[in-house]
Amino acid sequence: MAKIDTDILCIGGGVANLAAALKLMRTLKAAGVEKLPRVTVIDKGRNPGSHVLSGAVVDPDGFKGLLTDDEIAKMPIQTKVNKEAFHLLLNSSKSFPIPWVPPMMQDKGMPVGSLSKLTGYLAKLCEQEGAEVYTGFAAVELIEDGAGRVVGARTGDKGLDHEGKPKSNYLPGEEIYAKAVLLGEGACGILTEKLIAKKGLRSPRGHQSYAVGIKEVIEVPANESRVGEIIHTFGYPADMSTYGGGFMYHVSATEVMICYAYALDYAHAEVDPHYMFRQFKAHPTLAQYIEGGKTVAYGAKVIPEGGYYSVPEVVADGALITGDGAGLVDTLRIKGVHIAMQSGCAAAETLAECWQKNDFSYEMLKGYSRRLKQTSGWKQLKRVKNVRAPFSVNTLLGVAAAGCAWATFGAFPFWMVGMEPDHEELLPLKGGRLPEKPELAATPTSPDRLTDVFMSGTIHDEDQPCHLKIKDRAKCAECIKKFGAPCLRFCPAEVYRLEDGVIHVDFSNCLHCKTCQIKDPYQNIEWTFPQGGEGPRYTRM
Repeated sequence: MAKIDTDILCIGGGVANLAAALKLMRTLKAAGVEKLPRVTVIDKGRNPGSHVLSGAVVDPDGFKGLLTDDEIAKMPIQTKVNKEAFHLLLNSSKSFPIPWVPPMMQDKGMPVGSLSKLTGYLAKLCEQEGAEVYTGFAAVELIEDGAGRVVGARTGDKGLDHEGKPKSNYLPGEEIYAKAVLLGEGACGILTEKLIAKKGLRSPRGHQSYAVGIKEVIEVPANESRVGEIIHTFGYPADMSTYGGGFMYHVSATEVMICYAYALDYAHAEVDPHYMFRQFKAHPTLAQYIEGGKTVAYGAKVIPEGGYYSVPEVVADGALITGDGAGLVDTLRIKGVHIAMQSGCAAAETLAECWQKNDFSYEMLKGYSRRLKQTSGWKQLKRVKNVRAPFSVNTLLGVAAAGCAWATFGAFPFWMVGMEPDHEELLPLKGGRLPEKPELAATPTSPDRLTDVFMSGTIHDEDQPCHLKIKDRAKCAECIKKFGAPCLRFCPAEVYRLEDGVIHVDFSNCLHCKTCQIKDPYQNIEWTFPQGGEGPRYTRM
């Protein structure tokens, strides 16, 4: 196994770590430092942005102090919000337009576009500054020294067959050693979660909670008048005790982004988020904007929604946690891109000081936590710290709590509203049977699940070890009997199928969203890493 030395290792090539790499190089150059660190970014996707998915209406606060005005002008942003609306969907055919967009939800003037394209743009800027960005490499294990300090990571082997034996194209993984490691894997990152558990970094005040976001890009007949128009919704098809909502963005005359997010603390085992997504698109409020169109891209990811109380300690000896992996998402606005970038910049400022003093001790790295808490994004998290939890009780209570939190700058409610882990909320099927539901005919704007998966571009070599492991088949059988095989429904990619009473895993369909690991009521699914370079190939998401 080859050993590689670098100075700063960034695991995950999302906006948080790319912002960190870019800010670090620029900070040291501005300070006149002659010897610059070797900064290495590795990502498991095929290309920069391949595994990145978001709305995205981007709060421009994330660019401040990072990009120049010229670089901001050249960003691959498709338009800016010029018209916005907020709707309560009452049922499958009726809606109530909110007379005004709540202040905390207003996006007018903000840039709208593809986060995967923005990620690719940031990766190029990093390389221009001297950072190294490598894709197709999955970091599968953190390396610690004898004192328990994180000193690097090991990348996964390539070219193993389904039994784990080397094939003719076998390439062993590599060990990469660094003075500091940045974990920017995104929500529910495997190495991040293991580090949090091992080092006791989990917040004692609250569990992390997630939603699954399902998104399509739909090409529609040209309509210049709608460019920059966006709609946010809540209500149908969610029930009154589950946090859920959607959006529709007209990003160009011929392109609409549409997404539905549904909280994974839902209680009813029959819930099928992809089915709900199709119901959502069929609502007249949304359907009019995509009529005559055709779906051309698809993806899914989980969104950390636990908020302020769920953020873990972001510093371990030798390692910093950035972005969604730390749960840095404004749970009211469902915005995290700008906070992720701010976290990357805070990490960069800390590492710049460490480099100049030649001191990467735990005490020096702790400066990252202090700098993070000084950002505007952190202050936003604190203001809405109790917004998410009340929605699990009742939507109206959640709306009231959101208004109180915003009006009092987070002071009320002054106590912590608790939440249970998402997988513990699932209730057994009533009567042990799934309720019948009408079939939805596939159309160009409402494809079935497998057609959607095809449009995600996801690719996995099927002759390799399965990266989704069912740990105990007896528990699996019990889950089928008690909950009616919920993995068939909560997975947005049809990875799991039931044949002759046994669950089979089609891992080649996997979108790397981690929903299965989060929502499985028995915690019986273990998500491991496929070969680097595999998985979804997002280009427009």
